[in-house]
Amino acid sequence: MKVQSIIAAMAGLLLIALPVAVSAHGSMKPSHGGIVAISGETMVELVRAPGGVDIYITEEDAPLAASGFTGKLTITGDGAKSAAALVGQAGNRMTAPGLVIPAGAKVVVALTGNGSGAKTFITFMVK
Repeated sequence: MKVQSIIAAMAGLLLIALPVAVSAHGSMKPSHGGIVAISGETMVELVRAPGGVDIYITEEDAPLAASGFTGKLTITGDGAKSAAALVGQAGNRMTAPGLVIPAGAKVVVALTGNGSGAKTFITFMVK
């Protein structure tokens, strides 16, 4: 009888804790019409814009200042590989002006923290 009570209590705690664990990384929904991927606690949204490519950096739904990072995009597609630097903009946006990503390409976003030197790599498969 005592074992059943302990199991029931643990099951109850798991049911309470599950929604908290599921939402720990914040929303994975795109905020700017792009595609979203996550690495650790860092979420990046990749947006193919008319004037180039934008990325938006967040952590648990809080924007991270683009000025705190240097970044690079590496694109592999159509039998070729190319790279483009990301330029910090206002807020959490970085951009690669004039860059076009072909459909079906693999895109790797490489971010380096300016103060810490910590590196984050996030891979996207663009449709």
